[in-house]
Amino acid sequence: MEASIDTITAIPHERYALRHYASFAIVSFGALLSLAISGYAGGQENNLYHFPILARLYDEPQFADDPFVQTLRFYASGFWQMLAGRVRGQDVYALLFVLQIFSRLVLFAGMLAWAALLGIESRGRQLLFVTLIALSTILRGYSQAGDGGLLIDYFTHSELANGTMLLSLAWAARRRVAAAFAMNGVTFFINAFVAVWTAAPLAVILWVQWRRGMWAARALAAQAAAGLALFAVAAAPVVHTVLADPYGHPVPGFDYVSFLEEFFPYHFLIWTIPAGEIGKFLVVCCCGVAAAAMLRVPGALLPQAIMGAAAVWGVGVVLPFVTHARMLLNQHLLRAGSSVHLLAAIAVAGLAVRWVSSTRAADRRLWAPSLAALSCSSESLLPAIPLLLLARWWWPAPSMARGPVLAPVLLAGVALVGLARIYHAVTWERTVVARRDDWQALGEWARANTPERAKFLVPPGASRGLGGVASARSAEQDRLFEGFSVFAYFSHRQDWVSRPAGAAVMWAPAYYWTWHTRLAEVQGLADLTDRLRYAARHGLSYVVDGCVRDAAPAPRARFGRLCVYDVPGSQPG
Repeated sequence: MEASIDTITAIPHERYALRHYASFAIVSFGALLSLAISGYAGGQENNLYHFPILARLYDEPQFADDPFVQTLRFYASGFWQMLAGRVRGQDVYALLFVLQIFSRLVLFAGMLAWAALLGIESRGRQLLFVTLIALSTILRGYSQAGDGGLLIDYFTHSELANGTMLLSLAWAARRRVAAAFAMNGVTFFINAFVAVWTAAPLAVILWVQWRRGMWAARALAAQAAAGLALFAVAAAPVVHTVLADPYGHPVPGFDYVSFLEEFFPYHFLIWTIPAGEIGKFLVVCCCGVAAAAMLRVPGALLPQAIMGAAAVWGVGVVLPFVTHARMLLNQHLLRAGSSVHLLAAIAVAGLAVRWVSSTRAADRRLWAPSLAALSCSSESLLPAIPLLLLARWWWPAPSMARGPVLAPVLLAGVALVGLARIYHAVTWERTVVARRDDWQALGEWARANTPERAKFLVPPGASRGLGGVASARSAEQDRLFEGFSVFAYFSHRQDWVSRPAGAAVMWAPAYYWTWHTRLAEVQGLADLTDRLRYAARHGLSYVVDGCVRDAAPAPRARFGRLCVYDVPGSQPG
């Protein structure tokens, strides 16, 4: 009898464990499939700001007079500060790869939380849902009209915050307000901007629930108070860093919007974004709202969440016309379009899965595979999704859907597109890694063969702002700069200036004139001879440039496409 009782009481626990193991397996499948499609190569682009923190370069004496590296001590992300000084050498690549996998797991956990809200509960349907999410064109690369990261090919904290944002909104829709606010505190710890964006759709969800009579005032207040207390605990380290930043005081003499135009305007200034990109973003909004409305799951509040996220983007459109205040513009509100993309992809994938299990033959054989094909193939086909949804509403059961042939053809096309993307990702990442490895090898050589206080003049980097000079000369320098993000980490040596380092002006306005003056001077240099003369005038030790045939002086060292030249008359260190 005791054995039978033990067996009976164990059954619910076993089912509970199996249910969670199955969920983890589905989340893992989606994460790994998305990673195969996007590709991965650590040490790119925004890692320029993260690598010096990981190595704590700001504590090393040779960087004591480096204004860019010193400002990174106050980089407003608790996530990176938590990891500062905890990694050495090439271990950084293993760390970033593990973090990328973790980031995707969190993202797909958020996706699965929304799938449950939409009534997608069977394991087979959830597996199809995460497959469509991984293949979704809406989530490829960066968001339209704002450049927020989605399923990109390297790890940053912003993309990790995408997952915590989805969890926060899903929990709010389930009326787990304390958990939702606490998770937004975790988001704030990771990336404060994303937490600010999340506040609007959170508020919309709670307001709609209140209007529908789903809350008693006392219960809502109690949950909100508990959640805000946990939010404050999670946010405190970031707030402390911002308040402790000695570089954060305003600096007269430059206009902040003009700086953004010069540096990287596409997160901030709508007039710098091509009309075509704005149109594509509006298409994504239409896809999301229309698909969410057709799902007819009122309790999920997905249309309201999309419109709340879109409202944040809309404020970002207007804000630079109203104010040039640094702290307001620093919220990167156009980047909040990434939240719209994520929620829109959930709505489209959710509708396709719901149609797969519909009692209507037309939904299963025509509309579901057609929607999947449009959402997973080409960006140029996204405008057809609202038209498809309109056709489904107007003509729900066409006679052409009676045959079983169309669905397999469309789904085979989706599979081929997925395989093509994986192939493209593999080949492209080889190129990215090769360029990065040139800079890594140069950095390792510099650390072993140059004085500790040696300074390098490097190619200035991509001319992405409106102030960039478009020329063959600058284009060549831009190509040489690719992969540079790892240089300081491996070399432990200073570089003179780079365009991406201008981001430090956002949290250290005093750096503006140093960055602006140096960048303008370096961009005006015509050739290697000019760069060597400039380096000599400013006490720099080495110039990194392309490998010029018959150059005088001869290069000191060569690393793939990069050559290092001694500056005549310099006394490094």
